[in-house]
Amino acid sequence: MAESPDPRLAAVRALNRVLPGQGDGASLREVLRRGVPDGSAGGLTRDLCFGVCRYLRPLNQWLNDQLDKPLKAKAQPVRLALLCGIYELWFSERPAHAVVNAYPELCRRLKAGWASGLANAVLRKADRTDAATVFADYPPAVAGSLPDWLWRQLQEDWPAQADELVQASLAPPPFTLRVDRRRQTREQAVALLGDGARPGELAPWSLYLSPPRPVTALPDFETGAFSVQDEAAQLPAEYLNVPAGGRVLDACAAPGGKTGQILEAFPDARVTALDLAEGRLARVRDTLARLGVEADPRVGDAADPSGWWDGEPFDAILLDAPCSATGILRRQPDVKWHRRRADIPPLVDLQARMLDALWPLLRPGGRLVYATCSVLRAENDQQVDAFLARTDDARDRTPRPDTAVAVTAGWQLLPRDGGPDGFYLACLDKASPDQGGPNKKAINPGS
Repeated sequence: MAESPDPRLAAVRALNRVLPGQGDGASLREVLRRGVPDGSAGGLTRDLCFGVCRYLRPLNQWLNDQLDKPLKAKAQPVRLALLCGIYELWFSERPAHAVVNAYPELCRRLKAGWASGLANAVLRKADRTDAATVFADYPPAVAGSLPDWLWRQLQEDWPAQADELVQASLAPPPFTLRVDRRRQTREQAVALLGDGARPGELAPWSLYLSPPRPVTALPDFETGAFSVQDEAAQLPAEYLNVPAGGRVLDACAAPGGKTGQILEAFPDARVTALDLAEGRLARVRDTLARLGVEADPRVGDAADPSGWWDGEPFDAILLDAPCSATGILRRQPDVKWHRRRADIPPLVDLQARMLDALWPLLRPGGRLVYATCSVLRAENDQQVDAFLARTDDARDRTPRPDTAVAVTAGWQLLPRDGGPDGFYLACLDKASPDQGGPNKKAINPGS
């Protein structure tokens, strides 16, 4: 009989691939997607992986303070096992004795029997330690589990909101759905899902479900009645202006959620779904098949249309640009350990090149919606402000609530507990030849 998978061992192995050290810097989401134990055991693996990534810096700091000498680099799996144990004791409701007893054996399964006594001692001390008191004594970047460069950037970009942004990044994300408007109203969907379902406040087809459920438990999920999508991420497609039978480009389309949403909103649109690699477009095709819609998937570089554009202008373009993903750290906490300050200028340059390359493909009178899941202003309002300054026929026509944080262009959403992720969008209209005037900013940002 095959040995039952150990969810804690699976977590250590996954983290060893994801986190700095001996790992290869893999995406946590991709590592878990490729296989974790089934059922409740899989839930424990996911909780440990996300929890350690979320709280990595204070967990590491406390562990280092308990060691007489540093662990060697080759003992990375042991370190990860200890971090998992500390996380369980401080942030889960599992019985402390069961947690403490599990990790000496886990060290032996890691072929590190020498560490079983260390695990027992460290975890017993962790069980007697109040995490809140520990965190209160750490500097903000450590307590908030952020790299120093990112904490400084948040302070520079959002001095009044930096602490709230850190806390939001540590909170578990809500479970958010998009209702297929072709099948039912949002009110019908809320009634169908029952207790724990509530409509979102910003995106007209969004709803929140608490506690989360497996997608297999959602009625008709496999046939497209619902899609998992954050409320903020649903906004860009809602702000496209697409005429009947209009041509739409979804640039950087994978995994296809926004492509499907465009076709739900504009069923007769001719949509081109563009992405860099055929492997990524395979995921777009799977998404479209589930939703029962059709698009034209194309392999191509949004920054270089010469290799894929056929010369026919688009009536609308959605550019969900590659970015730092700093607005979704609560969903992808491993990102903050993969990103470096040096990554940001190349991303900003790529975004600018994509904007400049796609703008000539837009028909006069059309709209390009630029979006990122970032909270860094260099990628967002400063990026769009620079584009407006160098593009004579571009106009910022972003509808922005009065309650939105002040930015120079577009609409910046900051992550909110129980609400949308950190996100940015700008609705950029292309002036027709008969349109003039110097006003390039949103006419009524409070609308």
